[in-house]
Amino acid sequence: MPTSTFFALPSERRDRLVREAIREFSERTYAEASLSQIAQRSRIPKGSFYQYFADKLDLYRWLVTEEAPRHKRDFIGAGNPTGEFWADLEAFVERSMAFLVEHPRLARLTAAAADPAASAEVRGLHKAICEAGIAELRVLLSQGVARGAIRSPDLDLDVATRLVAAIVGPGLTDVVLRELKAELHEVLASDSLRKRLGPTRRRRLAHQAVLLIRSGLGATGKMSHHERESL
Repeated sequence: MPTSTFFALPSERRDRLVREAIREFSERTYAEASLSQIAQRSRIPKGSFYQYFADKLDLYRWLVTEEAPRHKRDFIGAGNPTGEFWADLEAFVERSMAFLVEHPRLARLTAAAADPAASAEVRGLHKAICEAGIAELRVLLSQGVARGAIRSPDLDLDVATRLVAAIVGPGLTDVVLRELKAELHEVLASDSLRKRLGPTRRRRLAHQAVLLIRSGLGATGKMSHHERESL
């Protein structure tokens, strides 16, 4: 994790180092990524790097478990919540897909940790990333229970969260890739492919995913006017 010296850097220098580190790790495998390149483009002596992070893995771990998730939370949270649980869940799913389109370097950075060909130390980070995402989703679903939007007499929230995560994670990713007729690494590397995952397609896919989740969890009450308008 970053040292106090890193956080004491002037914001411009700190942001430049982070930006160049994201660039390096998103364009190369972890093994190929070079601290020398990061230091050179950040305009800092390589020796100074070790005042900020213990080593390359320390920097990479922070980027994929702290920095990239923070950017994603900020991006998703910048939407306009309606206060209607199912509409807001749909917006959450759509914004998650939009993050891939608008922040491909951060998406590539996270995807690299799941690469089966990655080194064991890097693959080990993927579980931490997934668990953090599941924890955020659990909070969201617990709000649905609290609002009475989810019928829950026999609901195991932990099990439900992981099943929903499978739908909006690997399940939805598979649907997107099939529609785009491409592999994930191709989508992350291609502006033209990402443009095909535009707002209309994202909203349609998010709506279909939430319809499935809603029927599985057991929604209460009728659709709101806002939800009917989105159909």
